[in-house]
Amino acid sequence: MSAIPPLQDPIASVTDAGRKRNRLILLGLVVVLAGLVAFSVFGPHDSKDDVGTLKAGDCFQNTGTTETPEVKKLGCTAAHADYTVLKTFKDAVTGLVCSDVTGATGSLTQVGAESFVVCFKETN
Repeated sequence: MSAIPPLQDPIASVTDAGRKRNRLILLGLVVVLAGLVAFSVFGPHDSKDDVGTLKAGDCFQNTGTTETPEVKKLGCTAAHADYTVLKTFKDAVTGLVCSDVTGATGSLTQVGAESFVVCFKETN
């Protein structure tokens, strides 16, 4: 005769399965969240302004605010050309690089896949 196997506790089985499922759901959420953060930092950005095209000698107008500037590249003889670009730094992440640029009164910084800093002076 064969022995009857002991019965498993059905509540313990369900609890273990539930825990595994919850862990997988949590892990999935963490992976999705990490992917969204990475995409927002390193993914392509549609630039609403001309800041990425500025180079030394160009002039521009800020149509946004000081906290969220929106740069409109203009000819330097334009009436609304409020700023002149003195120097740009590729792969820079802080406006402190402009402290060594003679005449610079401000900076624009973009950090991400293409980081750069634009040092400028006011033209008015």
